[in-house]
Amino acid sequence: MPERRGQGLRRALLAAGIAASMLALSACVSIPDSGPVNAGLSLSEDSSGSNVAFNPEGPERGATQQGILKGFIASFTSATGGYAISRQFLSQAFSTKWDPRQSVLVRSSAPQISQIDDTKLTYSFDTLGAVDGSGAYSQSSQSFTLPFSFVLEGGQWRINAAPDGIVLADQTFERIFRQYPVYFFAPDNRYLVPDIRWYASGTASTRIVTALLAGPPDWLKGAAFSRFPDGTKLSDASSVVTQVEGVAEVDLSKEALGASARDRQYMYLQLTESLRSVTSISQVSLSIQGTPVQIDDLGAAAPQVDMSVDSQALVLRKNEFGFSANNRVADLAGISSKVVALAPKDATLSSDQQEVAVLGSAGVSLVRKSGAPVLIDPRPDLIAPSLDEDGYLWSVPASAPNSIIVFDSNGTQHSISAKLQDGSQMVSLEVSREGARVVMLLSTPTGPRLMVAAILRNEKLEPTGLGPAILDVSLGNGVAVDATWVDQWTVGTLITADGESKVELFAIGGQKTSLSSLIPSRQIVGGNKGKDGLRVLGRDDSAIYTWGGSSWQSSKVAVDFIATQR
Repeated sequence: MPERRGQGLRRALLAAGIAASMLALSACVSIPDSGPVNAGLSLSEDSSGSNVAFNPEGPERGATQQGILKGFIASFTSATGGYAISRQFLSQAFSTKWDPRQSVLVRSSAPQISQIDDTKLTYSFDTLGAVDGSGAYSQSSQSFTLPFSFVLEGGQWRINAAPDGIVLADQTFERIFRQYPVYFFAPDNRYLVPDIRWYASGTASTRIVTALLAGPPDWLKGAAFSRFPDGTKLSDASSVVTQVEGVAEVDLSKEALGASARDRQYMYLQLTESLRSVTSISQVSLSIQGTPVQIDDLGAAAPQVDMSVDSQALVLRKNEFGFSANNRVADLAGISSKVVALAPKDATLSSDQQEVAVLGSAGVSLVRKSGAPVLIDPRPDLIAPSLDEDGYLWSVPASAPNSIIVFDSNGTQHSISAKLQDGSQMVSLEVSREGARVVMLLSTPTGPRLMVAAILRNEKLEPTGLGPAILDVSLGNGVAVDATWVDQWTVGTLITADGESKVELFAIGGQKTSLSSLIPSRQIVGGNKGKDGLRVLGRDDSAIYTWGGSSWQSSKVAVDFIATQR
């Protein structure tokens, strides 16, 4: 993936949605058309957001053009009635043409209003991000100049030409818009894969269901799937209704009749898990063309939403490999002694704890409970291997980042062309727990670089390539040390600079969060409970550090390395 490959999906969607309306009005409007996709706003611990209510007023009689424009912008805080208050500032002919859901520009600076001529004003400001029509957030540090035209109607100024979409100050955006995971299925139907969208709280339920019915976004296509039949829509744009009892009523179009009984179960699971983050909804009622649909519980066959691992650290310590607790290491029966015999430098344990991918002195080997270890990849300069939930082992040399090879259980090779920047070195590669995405940390001639992309698979679930990067971030100065999955939608990096290490968390579709610095460290491994489950290994003291809420706490226990659990 070349440096500019990230100008693709989210920025292209943003440009397509915003530029069509804005550039048609004025050449002054600049839409970002280059650069990688970066991180945006944060996923909060609580999806309920703020309870602050905004009650903007309609236009005052006799208001000037500037007063009308200021009132129009201020009215964006209320989406009630399809932005009914905002439409009061528009001319009768234009009020039905303006589309407020085309985009949201998140303003980071004080705006400036300029008079262009007797009937035209411009509204200028800087942004830190934008949300496209599908609810996808992307960082967009740009300067915008939006044009507005005015006309007199009944002696009152009204806006008769304006860009589609709305503008909100950053703090106001965070109070009104909230993040919602929209879930799709991994190819094997065993796991759900989240894609984060940002919606105004009052419109979230309908927009979440609409997003589900539209299918996976481009960056996830080939890696995640919807179980709604093609062409399925809401029977009516307002058919998602949250009643007093907290029931969301979802009525689908006739296309949904073609779904099998199992697919209807999957459809219902997508709906319930995706709507779970809407705090006013406690239950989902599904119907097709007005006829209620009875859905049997999937029971034990239900796909997993969030995979957890053993809460204890898996470590190598003084020639012992196993789970660390009470200053002791508990062996994994049939596995630990085989791992130790390989002179391991790093390892990854499968989710069923039946096999371990080991980076040893001879290369990458696969250790199973039964049988002898098998050398899978003898190439030199290999980094720590990764496993996925479909039984594949991922391996790549640090000095050849475009030489990723995925091995199946029989040792058959599948080459993955990542098209990474020339002169880069692969520092870390880790597949997400559901197996649909991969995080890569690179050392490049311009500094550390973090990338997240979807894993493309064929009908046999064999990995065939990587999709466009949804996260592609330059990390400034410093030395790239390690990266890990923190939770379903967050990855963490470990970078060392100026005699200390720092951990930064990147929400996929959200903001970067920096944790406090710590001593120079050499490894970071994710666990459970987000950042509270992170473990960092000190470089010099070899002690495990955990996040204590506001700072890093040392366990005082030295280990050789911390293994990754899937």
